[in-house]
Amino acid sequence: MNKNKPVAIVLGGARPHKTLIENLKGRGYYTLLVDFAENPVAKSVADEHIRESALDTERILEIASNIRADIVISTCGDQTNATACYVAEKLGLPIPYSYETALKVTNKVLMKQLMLQNNIPTSKFYKIKTVKDIDSSYLKYPIIVKPTDCYSSKGIRKINSANEDIEEIVQKALDMSRTNEAIIEEYVVGKEIGIDCFVKNGEAIILMVKERRKINKNNNNAQQIYGGIWPTTVSNEIYNQIKLIANQVANVFKLQNTPLMLQAIISENSVSVIEFGARIGGGESYKIIKESTGFDYVDAAIDSFLGNEVIMNNHKSNFFLANNYLYAMPGKFGYVSYEESLLETGAIEYCNPLKERGFEIGPEITSNNRVGVFTVKSDTIEALYDKIDYALKHIEVYDIDGNPIMRRDIY
Repeated sequence: MNKNKPVAIVLGGARPHKTLIENLKGRGYYTLLVDFAENPVAKSVADEHIRESALDTERILEIASNIRADIVISTCGDQTNATACYVAEKLGLPIPYSYETALKVTNKVLMKQLMLQNNIPTSKFYKIKTVKDIDSSYLKYPIIVKPTDCYSSKGIRKINSANEDIEEIVQKALDMSRTNEAIIEEYVVGKEIGIDCFVKNGEAIILMVKERRKINKNNNNAQQIYGGIWPTTVSNEIYNQIKLIANQVANVFKLQNTPLMLQAIISENSVSVIEFGARIGGGESYKIIKESTGFDYVDAAIDSFLGNEVIMNNHKSNFFLANNYLYAMPGKFGYVSYEESLLETGAIEYCNPLKERGFEIGPEITSNNRVGVFTVKSDTIEALYDKIDYALKHIEVYDIDGNPIMRRDIY
């Protein structure tokens, strides 16, 4: 380790953290990546990689203390952000918000309670610790079951009626929660959107509003998206509601200078918040926002940790972009294949794997099992959809034995 440089511990090795590490190195930091995976995506650019759980607060505290880290950071994961705030607060290192706040913006029970108490529109819910706590008379069906503190959208399921086996689904959610808690909430019908903001001096500034494209009706119990459309069109009335809600969240949760992303449902002429995170969105969000608006979300996130002023140089997008995730059947991931003509003709902007060869793909449709992503770009929304449909016909996912395993039933 080069002690002539300040040391940055990066928690989690997802693709956005590769860009995060590159930025930190450009600022003169020695970068230490902590990720339990053997070959996380960001490992290739880190100065050093330690195979430990980025969620183990006491172990990360020990590592940071022993090497005298100058910053502990994670920009696109709820639970890893909480770990970063816990360790930094213990060691007196810079953080964008307190560990107490980090818990409130990552624990879904605390989050929902504070939203309802402060008139931030969100669905009715209750917390459970055992299947005996289930009260089918309290909420209207359909309902959503989710762990209070899980990662990668695991354990989130929709239940359409009381005839379904709610106890089995609830027990799975409880088992996935680190605190053995889950919430059950009413399902709100409507268009699902994502709202990316940056909170500067307590004011939430909206960068982009996107449509979150859900998997088709044959698989909708999984409650997963397969991509997004950036930006999406909303009425002035809805936009004003979004802006008001984002600022309510910033005020209630005492967010001063930090990224902020919200998931919400537009239903008729109202907006209902599903959940939010005081962080950058995962996946391709940081790339698309930079290309579309000129705002460097990763750079701003680092400055929010360091307490530096963030210059809001964002502008409105003058084109449409779509990110499209690739899912696969259970097995060991091999590679993503696509025809070179897709790039040569501009049918796609890029197509990248999200997992290393040999990654074990589970049966669950969760963000952790996304194996690849491609993006398309166009001046019109109609042409954008045409490009997506065309690209899907010329892209395939293979396992380590060369068998095609791409899931096409979700689009």
